Amino acid sequence: MARSRWMRLALAGLLAVALALPAGGAVSVGQAAPALSATDWLNAPPLTLAKLRGKIVVVEFWATWCPPCRATIPHLVEMHETYRSKGVVLISLTDEPKAKVEPFARKMGMTYPVGCGSRSKSAYGVRGIPHAFVIDVAGKVAWHGHPGSDGFEAAIREQLRTNPPTLLSPKQKARILALLEKAEEAIGEAQYPRAVALLERIKDPDQDPEVKERVSAIRKKLADRAEARLAEAEKLLKQKAYYEADVALAEAAALAGGSDLAETARSRRAELLKDEAVRAAIEQGRREREAAEALAKLEKEATEMAPAARLKAYEVLAKAHAGTEAGAAAASRAEAMRNDEALVAGIADRAAEKDCKGWLSMARNFLKADMPAKAAPYLKKVIEKYPDTDFARQAKEMLANFEK
Repeated sequence: MARSRWMRLALAGLLAVALALPAGGAVSVGQAAPALSATDWLNAPPLTLAKLRGKIVVVEFWATWCPPCRATIPHLVEMHETYRSKGVVLISLTDEPKAKVEPFARKMGMTYPVGCGSRSKSAYGVRGIPHAFVIDVAGKVAWHGHPGSDGFEAAIREQLRTNPPTLLSPKQKARILALLEKAEEAIGEAQYPRAVALLERIKDPDQDPEVKERVSAIRKKLADRAEARLAEAEKLLKQKAYYEADVALAEAAALAGGSDLAETARSRRAELLKDEAVRAAIEQGRREREAAEALAKLEKEATEMAPAARLKAYEVLAKAHAGTEAGAAAASRAEAMRNDEALVAGIADRAAEKDCKGWLSMARNFLKADMPAKAAPYLKKVIEKYPDTDFARQAKEMLANFEK
């Protein structure tokens, strides 16, 4: 990893001070690394070496007041960004309080975990700072020294080569492979948005070669689909099929992620939406699609619906989606049903049966309770609304019996 010239110069001067003296009492290479302690943590939840077993851990001791420590921070940030996806966890520990460290860390752009209020320095035998320890996957010290020295990064690379960390547990990998299988199935079924959603659930795919390869293959298919949709959008625009073009552009942007192709699709769509007439056409297209989907759903369910319910459903859809082809089709179906005399008669008969049975049941309950005055209104409703039916005859007989 290249270091800036200013950093080399700074370190050359600052190493002259006695702040980075060799830690004579430091934990030796090959010994188990002592536990980590900190009262507060920045950029991470509380960390322990036990939880990090299987990873390569770098523990650096530093302080905000230490010039050589400050000089190494840009290099540590760079190393954190380079190696964290490879199973290397960089931790900086200081005995200073969070209130002092947090604003300093924010100003310096320290993105790696920082432990504040630490008492681990004595356990590690550190006498001068900055001082770093490279801890292997088994929790033993593999190297220690100044984090600005060439040996620091060389030690990390050596551990990656000879004793690489476990990036994914078998359980984690199994879960990720299951997600990848579902994503691949989604692409096979042309369910591209679902494939994107599944990929978003996979963090740091570079941690495992197999995962990385399969994620790359899926992303390539999504990019190919995005490119095809972008080309299709341009054809649709020439045909003035604005709604369809807008859908194609939106899909291309979503599938291409953060690529240049996605930015092209987003820019093209933004340009399209500047035109008021085009926006109106897109809105009408959206309404037409929603109406068509609603009608298709109703047609699928209509065979299982009672005639009265089916007629009502067509009338509701026609009103809700007025001004669309599907809305007009629903209105036409409702009109055809209303013009079918036999169908209308059947609907009326069923409505009468439902009403009359309910009213007669209420009347009987009141009569059983010896409350004829409350039964009479229900019986009269049957007679008045459905005079030429058997229900009206029953109501008249019941009314006559208790009026005697």
